[in-house]
Amino acid sequence: MTALVRYLLVDVLRTQRWLPPLLLLTAVLGMLYASDAGPPLPAYAGTCVLVYPVSAWLTVVIATAEDPVRRTVTVVTAGGWARAQSAVTASAVLAALGVALVATLAPVVTQPRPYPPGTVAQGFAALAVCALVGVGVGVLCSRPVIAQAGWSVLASTALVVLVFLFGRTPPVGNVLWALSHDDGVTSALALSGVVAVLFVAGATWLGAAVGPRRG
Repeated sequence: MTALVRYLLVDVLRTQRWLPPLLLLTAVLGMLYASDAGPPLPAYAGTCVLVYPVSAWLTVVIATAEDPVRRTVTVVTAGGWARAQSAVTASAVLAALGVALVATLAPVVTQPRPYPPGTVAQGFAALAVCALVGVGVGVLCSRPVIAQAGWSVLASTALVVLVFLFGRTPPVGNVLWALSHDDGVTSALALSGVVAVLFVAGATWLGAAVGPRRG
């Protein structure tokens, strides 16, 4: 599995399709933290709104880096769709958590306000939850679940927007509300983290189940 994940990440780096989402991340972080962004936790809430769609975009990039023929070869080499799809998800999770880490540290080094270690840990946990939800959305909206690139873009955009319309519903809405109001952050992160992990696992299972029928 480790070798397969490494292969997928190297392949994605080769395509350079990861540049647009990371450039977007860098540009928006620069704007958010160019001046005083306010108290740390509400500032992290704003960053969560960015990390969520960026992680979904990166996941789609990773899941579609290989053309269908090469993906078939990867599935055979991996020993089946379950392992291949798990490797795609694992690669996306690593990339998304890397994005969450960058977004966590950005205000620490740029903001005049102090960022205590406990606050930074909560910020990273919140960003990691939103990043994982983005991974789940990306897995659901890319091959093999959705094969066409146009439909993949429409579906992922719709899901990203839809999550914001549910208010305080876990995982994303619950985290954003807790950070913005500095109320019940720990419990919100715990509940939303469990929901996010289950969402990613379910999306991965669906991809592995659909793959053999469309591969």
